Amino acid sequence: MKKSNKQFAEALYKVTKSLKDKDLERVLFNFAKLLVRSHKLKQAERIIEEYIKYAKKQEGVKEIEITSAHKLDQETIDKIKQVFGDKVNEQQIIDKNILGGVSIKLEDKILDATIKTQLKQLKNAL
Repeated sequence: MKKSNKQFAEALYKVTKSLKDKDLERVLFNFAKLLVRSHKLKQAERIIEEYIKYAKKQEGVKEIEITSAHKLDQETIDKIKQVFGDKVNEQQIIDKNILGGVSIKLEDKILDATIKTQLKQLKNAL
């Protein structure tokens, strides 16, 4: 059965989460050999990305993407982050096309409070 990058990443996390020093080094060396045997070495970068996502999720860290027409001040960003909990990392994206308001993406959910979307909804209602 073929394993996905996500499966490799989750397995690596589970095996290494409590290891340190030489034990961790040994497991990582063996993991690299496993990637070679599984013809997945070229996928190592994507596996690492999946590992980081999985580790953050296990530690309760939420990743949000805040899109706005203009750069938001830190106070506004902090207020948005408070809504999502204590452990939140944000990425801010500037998109002049949304005119105003914000759009917040969390995993596969999007909270859209942009003027562009509100205008589209108003147009469709008329």
